[in-house]
Amino acid sequence: MAARFPKGNQVQLRPRKGHDMTWSCDKHGEPIAFYCKKHGLSVCDRCAIKEHCQKPCELDDIEDVIFERRKKLDEKRPKIQELQKQMKALDLKIKTALAFSDTNLQTVNDNIQASYHNKIESVGEKENRMIRVINEEADEEIRLVNEKREKRIKDCHIEREKEQKIIRDEEEKLLSDAKKITEIVSKKIKDLTNKSQHVINTIKNIESNITRMNQRDETLVNEAPQVLASIDENLSLNVHQDVSDCLHRIENAIQGVKFVEGEVGGEYYRRIDGYIGKWEIVKSIHIPSVVMCVCGLVSEDEICVQDGDNNAMYVTNINTQHTDKVLDGRVHVTSCVPIDSNVIVCGKKRMGSMDDRLDGCITLYDKQWKVIRDISIPRNGIGTNVTVDVDRDGMILAAQIDQSNIYVINPADDKIVNTITMQGKVRGVIQALSSGDIVVNTGYDKYTVISRSGEEKTAIHCDEWYQWSQCHVDKLTDTLYITYWDGARNTYAVDQVSRDGIIQARRIMEYVKSDRTPVVSPCLVTPSGSLVGFDGDKLHLYKKTIVL
Repeated sequence: MAARFPKGNQVQLRPRKGHDMTWSCDKHGEPIAFYCKKHGLSVCDRCAIKEHCQKPCELDDIEDVIFERRKKLDEKRPKIQELQKQMKALDLKIKTALAFSDTNLQTVNDNIQASYHNKIESVGEKENRMIRVINEEADEEIRLVNEKREKRIKDCHIEREKEQKIIRDEEEKLLSDAKKITEIVSKKIKDLTNKSQHVINTIKNIESNITRMNQRDETLVNEAPQVLASIDENLSLNVHQDVSDCLHRIENAIQGVKFVEGEVGGEYYRRIDGYIGKWEIVKSIHIPSVVMCVCGLVSEDEICVQDGDNNAMYVTNINTQHTDKVLDGRVHVTSCVPIDSNVIVCGKKRMGSMDDRLDGCITLYDKQWKVIRDISIPRNGIGTNVTVDVDRDGMILAAQIDQSNIYVINPADDKIVNTITMQGKVRGVIQALSSGDIVVNTGYDKYTVISRSGEEKTAIHCDEWYQWSQCHVDKLTDTLYITYWDGARNTYAVDQVSRDGIIQARRIMEYVKSDRTPVVSPCLVTPSGSLVGFDGDKLHLYKKTIVL
């Protein structure tokens, strides 16, 4: 391969024709003389003789090759120059095109950005519009919610004021009742104080007269008979004992006064009671002539009464004095009592049923006297007469007349949760006490208090009740009111009895028996403490006042 010799080489090359450059063989160090077309190599003489002297090698003189190739290169120069000129023009076009492209694409880019900027702004404006709408709708909803809230709060305030007014009115009434009792006691004690003071002053005057008379015989002789008569008169009055007895009665009466409260028929009641007082008639209410007996109390003001001919049921309101028919005469209701402010339970007597269960003898009604459902209990014997009451826990007590079982029924699901078996038999009504015990009519003139296990705790009896009697219990005080017929006087009388069987007061009420009915109806006790008696023609409402 041809190469330039480095500086300092000992071989001195001869200059070639037409050239002043040195060029020698890399292998032999001799000047290049030929060019082998076959191998495309520049060679020296020795290379030419040894390696390229025969076919297919074809050698040309190096100078001719140089000249020829220089000539060809020189021939290409105008084209190169033209190409250079063209390329310069092309470069200018490229730069122009680039500038145009940059300008145009920048415009496009600016238009794109402007368009999307507008779209983004449009979306933003749309969002703002939607937010305004949302805020307006939310403000309207908030306004409506606030109005609803304010209305509910206002309704709560109105309801609170209404309930507070009822409570304040009730409190005011009870305080007024307590004040009346206090005034009666104060007046009685004041009267006793005056009576006692009068005696003290009289005795003091007598002592003064005795002292004065003893100072002169004449005065003693003349005035002694009159003074002695005064002494005998005051001693015979026995004021000390009378006042002492009266104070004892006052103490006993006041000791019994108490504030009682509790739930009856789903409503809460409070009152002053516990004392033995005087029952005074407030009003009498005429009822339809077909009514023969009273069945029970279903609210503070509503009393159920029954037609004696076809057993239709009526309700008399003791405030309005109106009587309305609520049930036809297909069933005979023996007892009725409210479970709560919305539901009434009735015990019934049915004819002709011989199944092993008493169906249709216990019925739940709403306050419009529409049937909610019937409750059945096991049947024992041939009777179909069932009496009911409601205990302190809202459970129904139900008993079949002339049988020993009392069933405790949950009105929520009609299931019997307990069966109380007593030693005797139920002969009439059963009444629940607040203590949990039960008063059972076990005879014409006998009532028995039993525990929830059926154990007899107290037997209540009076010979005067022999011509049939009825019992009703005050649910707040557990006081029993026994109504009976006094044949000698042809009157109904009511005795007040404690749950321990102690007769606290005889004939607290007495009213003439009407010829219209042979049935003894119970004297009902309202939750507020009034008594309602039935003589066969009218209902009589009584209220109690303290007597000292």
